[in-house]
Amino acid sequence: MVTASIAPDRTLYPPRWQPAPMRWHRTRVSWWQSWRLAAQVVPRWRDRTLADFYGTGLPGEDDIMVARMPFQRYVVIRSPELARYVLVTNQDNYTKSAEYDMLAVAFGRGLVTEPNEQRWQRNRRLVQPVFGKRNIATLAGPITDAARDCADRILRMGADGDPVDVNAEMNRLTLDIVARTMFGVELTGPMSEIRFSRMLGLFGFGFIAGTSRPLHALAELTDRYDLPMRVMRAVSRIIAPGMIADLRHVEQVIDQLIADHRSGAITHRDNLLALLMAAHDPETGHRYTDAEIHDELMTFIGAGMETTATALTWTWKLLSEHPEARTRLHTELATVLAGRTPTAADLDSLPWTKAVIAETMRLYPPVVGLGRVAKSDDLLGDFPIKAGTTLTISLHALHHGPSWPNPEIYNPARYLPENLTPTQRQSTLPFGAGKRTCVAQAFANTEAALSLATLAQHLDLTHATTTPIHPQFSFTGGPDAPIPMHPTPRTILRHN
Repeated sequence: MVTASIAPDRTLYPPRWQPAPMRWHRTRVSWWQSWRLAAQVVPRWRDRTLADFYGTGLPGEDDIMVARMPFQRYVVIRSPELARYVLVTNQDNYTKSAEYDMLAVAFGRGLVTEPNEQRWQRNRRLVQPVFGKRNIATLAGPITDAARDCADRILRMGADGDPVDVNAEMNRLTLDIVARTMFGVELTGPMSEIRFSRMLGLFGFGFIAGTSRPLHALAELTDRYDLPMRVMRAVSRIIAPGMIADLRHVEQVIDQLIADHRSGAITHRDNLLALLMAAHDPETGHRYTDAEIHDELMTFIGAGMETTATALTWTWKLLSEHPEARTRLHTELATVLAGRTPTAADLDSLPWTKAVIAETMRLYPPVVGLGRVAKSDDLLGDFPIKAGTTLTISLHALHHGPSWPNPEIYNPARYLPENLTPTQRQSTLPFGAGKRTCVAQAFANTEAALSLATLAQHLDLTHATTTPIHPQFSFTGGPDAPIPMHPTPRTILRHN
């Protein structure tokens, strides 16, 4: 572990003797500017552009900024090099921040929210093979089946000329994929009524209100005394009573599906739930308990379903606004697939399709930021970090920073292999980096690319409104309003 003694800090602007809500490590900002910029947070919150403001609307580029929220001080990182240092180079000195305990209230202790390093390492070893290349290839069929059904449904809904809310349909698609790939069931009955958007939307409000602090203290108690997660969940009745019905419904569905697999009522075994049940730690022989499987599935559904749906939603919005990118997508699909349904083996031959998704996630990161806490004193560049300091890595800033020419322009060609520079590759972190990189990254990329390819073979989507749509300040940064679009059927082209 790299440690450092704390050097005198003489480079904060405004200086410490002037009371200010925001300070910069190198960029010279006056006391008056600091307060004026802080006052702009309120309207930016109201018009849903807060992520843009913190990412690229403040002075400096690769600078470190120190911001004070009502109950917490944050060091905001907007530099790819410093982000990589925290997430990779010195990752053992940084643990997940208290904000993830807001997710734990809803989802339990899955890989995303598990703070205990030993349990996390054990569970990571259990889950890693589940998302191996061989298993992902097996799950490609259910993904494209769900996408074809989604295309048919959207075309039926828009047949009378009424627009279709693409955000709602992409959420339904990814939920259908969850049902087929995770549980081996169709999207019917109680499964079709799962909703997470309201819960994830509370993340932004909780961040601003500072609810993560008391939740983190409670989480430490439950961890120290090995108390069940239902203690944390009981708190959700007080914090967010409106989400209790949604949460209870999701938990009941998952518990019933686990029981059905255990009893043999569901015999299909090519799904993630069956793989989790069969998984064992090669070092200790440990197998998941049903309670641990429950929490992992809650996390996979809650974090995975919404993030992929958000990426696909923004992709359709951007393709509608950039017909040249959409035309090139259709040409590639016709040339490579010649009318057949794509498979996982085709993805290496679909560079533009993958670039379309990657460029969308650059403009609209599927996770708005990454939070870490320093275990011991450190130097971030030449900025002193004290033990216990909370750091927030702004993915929006990394994805819109100086590594990218004209960063606000949608240009999938950036992510073609021959165009992507090493610096830009290092600046792209939609799934994090280091040992805490999303374990389902390969599955999510496969799901998004196969879904887009299949949908684009069967339909086009064009804007039905000129009303501006902004990302929510939530965990996934999804749209703050429906995105109505007109669907039109496509004849599958076969280029020779």
